[in-house]
Amino acid sequence: MPRPVIRRLIDAMPTAVLPMAAGVGLSALVAPQPDAAMALLRGLVVTLLLTLPSLAVGTALGTLAGSWAAVAPRSAGGLIGRLLAGAGPLLPGFLLAAVAALAVRAGASAAPLGWTALSIPAACQAARLARPAMDRALGAGPEGGAVRMARGLGLDERTVLRHHALPQAVAPVMGGLRAAVLAAMVGAVALESLLDLPGAGALMVDSARAGSAAGAVPVLVALGGLTALLNALGLGVRDWIDPANHSSTPYDGP
Repeated sequence: MPRPVIRRLIDAMPTAVLPMAAGVGLSALVAPQPDAAMALLRGLVVTLLLTLPSLAVGTALGTLAGSWAAVAPRSAGGLIGRLLAGAGPLLPGFLLAAVAALAVRAGASAAPLGWTALSIPAACQAARLARPAMDRALGAGPEGGAVRMARGLGLDERTVLRHHALPQAVAPVMGGLRAAVLAAMVGAVALESLLDLPGAGALMVDSARAGSAAGAVPVLVALGGLTALLNALGLGVRDWIDPANHSSTPYDGP
């Protein structure tokens, strides 16, 4: 694992691991079910397996589409990037979760639809952030200095885009991942509840429906820790990719 990611995870220990441990401990102490702590541990694993792949795939595809929308806006990839960037506010995770639940009840498979429903909002946000970042990387301003220097050294266009422009588009996407993580967690709670998946979100909703604060509050605390953990992963990837962290004297242009 890259060192910046490890550093971010270590820094996130108080805000991520401790709340999850506290939620599990509270479940063991105050929850009415005798096996509530183990159920919460299993639920956190299910929620993580539901949200992490969705965030990774959605963010990667959205970043590529948004970047391509800046490079070739009239191409098929560019049109997809522009569509994703514009559709973001219209596609909340909980609405997609409801659509996925209807599809599952009609006979579709739950897991692929769940991952797809959670990955679309992440892709939309990534495309919205990556497109202007790629525009700046390829533009005449200071942020385009590294690209201009690479072109001046005679590097081919594909190498310039892959190794110099794309990292500058990815960094702000990962830095803004917090909103995508929050949307994914809200969507996961809705998805688990609607599809009867054994995740932490479904445990919280079931306890709230039963009027059991002792069952719902520990799960909410643990979900807050899981959200902080995913945020830390995103910031670690940003620190690893961001070109500004790989040079002590960044090129500011002529």
